[in-house]
This record gives sequence, C-alpha cells and structure tokens, in this order.
Amino acid sequence: MQTTATRTAGSHTDLLTGILNVQVRNEDKITEQDRQYCQLQQDQLYRTLDRIDRWYDIFKEEAERYREIKNFKYEDNGKVSIRNFYFNNSGEDDYTHNEFKPFDLINELADNNCNANANFANRIISYFNRTYNVDVPIPVIDEKAMRMGFRPVYQTYVDMVIEHLGGKSFRETAEEELLARFLKTVQPSRWSKVKPELKKDKITFPDIVSWDSIHLEYHKEYEFSYDCGRKVDIFCEGIAYGADDVINGSSGMVIGLDRRDVDITEWYNLTLSNAEQIKFYKNGRIDVRFKDSQAAEYCYRRLRLDEITLREE
Repeated sequence: MQTTATRTAGSHTDLLTGILNVQVRNEDKITEQDRQYCQLQQDQLYRTLDRIDRWYDIFKEEAERYREIKNFKYEDNGKVSIRNFYFNNSGEDDYTHNEFKPFDLINELADNNCNANANFANRIISYFNRTYNVDVPIPVIDEKAMRMGFRPVYQTYVDMVIEHLGGKSFRETAEEELLARFLKTVQPSRWSKVKPELKKDKITFPDIVSWDSIHLEYHKEYEFSYDCGRKVDIFCEGIAYGADDVINGSSGMVIGLDRRDVDITEWYNLTLSNAEQIKFYKNGRIDVRFKDSQAAEYCYRRLRLDEITLREE
C-alpha cells in the first residue's frame, strides 16, 4: 500500500497527506497489535475532540453577541483575549450583567483541546516505551500553537518512534538504552575508591541505595529515598538482562520486597533463573548472588562491569 501526495496548479500539498505519506513507510515496522492500540486511541481522541469542538462553536457564537460592547480577538490556539465581565453598562433597568458570559469557558475548552492532544502524544509514545522497553522522548505540545479543530494522526508519533530507533530493531535499541541506564546507575562517583566487583558467585555493587533518613529516625525502618526507587528499578532491570537476557526486569522480581521497610539483614530471593538472590546493606551496597560462578562472570562481563574504572586507575 502506498499513498502519494499530489499538487494541483496554484495549490500546496496537503499537510495531512504529507504526514500519511511518511507513516505508510513505517507502519510495516510495527505489529498489528501496535496498530490496533494506536487506532483505538485515535478514535477515542477524535470523539472527545468532536465534543470539545461542538461546545466551542456554541460558546463562540454566543461570544459574538458582545462585539458591540467589548473588543476582543481570538488567539491562534482558540483562546479569546478577554475574560468574563460582570457589570451593568446600560442603566439601572438593565440586567445584562446577570447574563451568561462564555469567555472563560471558551478558554477552558481551548486548554482541554491542547491537553487532549498532549495526552494522545504521551499515550502513543509511552505505549512503545512500555511495550518494547525503549526510551523515546515524549514530545511537548505547543499550547500557543495548538489550534482548535486539529486532528492528529497516530502515525506521526509512530514515525518519531521509528526515527528514534535509527534503523535498528526495537530489541537492539532497548538493549542499548537499558545498558546505558544501568551503567550510569552503577558508575562509581568521581572520588569513589570502590567499584562493582566479581566475587565467585556474587557481584557486589557499592553505593547504589540511599535511605530516607526521616523514615528511619521515626519508624526505625529502611525505606528507599525519594529518588532511589527508580534507581533500584534500573538496577534490577540490568541484572535481569545480564543474567537471564530479559529486558523487562524491575524491583518486582525481588520476592517480598517492601520499599518502605527493606530488610537489610536477609537475602531476598529473585524470580530469575541465573541470578538467585539479592541483599541490601545499610551503607547502600547491593550484592547479587548467582546460581554459580560461571553465571556471575557471564553477567559481570555482559553488563560491561569489567570496563568500569576508578579515577585513580
């Protein structure tokens, strides 16, 4: 299937047709399940935008009744330049100050239009990030330029995903990004004197975890600090990849782990095959125990931990 954009005398190629041109070349790179999800999101978005447009047109028509007493204009994004006003401008026998004014609602509908488009972009990109464990940036919608009546097509965001892959497969890209996140997480600080170390059937990782000091003081429990939870997820993601060649690991693979009350005295079992247990320490260290020394060394080298150096080395 191919779509071509044509020109007629004195006209420009339709922008939507141009967008569709691009997506046709990229749609064969996603699955039918991907397409069904994206199409469902687009259909649901259009229904919401149709309702927004319907009310917007009604209130815009109502706003025109006030042209004679108020000078206002519409911005590119559909917002009106004034807000609701409530004063009697025609004498004591006039009640127009009690009438409905549509201006605030017009602006609210313009915001809703922008937010719906932003949600759509977020959902499409997040779907591919979540499904294939890639890290495609979420596009920022320009609220000043998002005009009323605009209808995005999901293929535009599929193109962003495919462009992000740079000709590689989803799997290749996911592995590269996963490894980069993991190495950034376990990289020793500039002045550190210790680094990840292979010890027979274990790998030790210094200075990974930080604890919430207030929770520890008042509850005597070791809770991950505010920014540490994500760090632990990235760490577990890397271990799952290095040990079992899976790219969707997280702290959920640590059986019985309570982020608000981490046991620093015992080993936690893992749901993995080649990495069996994990232990957290008061000083922020994490140890991972494998089924044997061969599995530990394989993971150590696959995660390129042997390439990490300290500043003094």
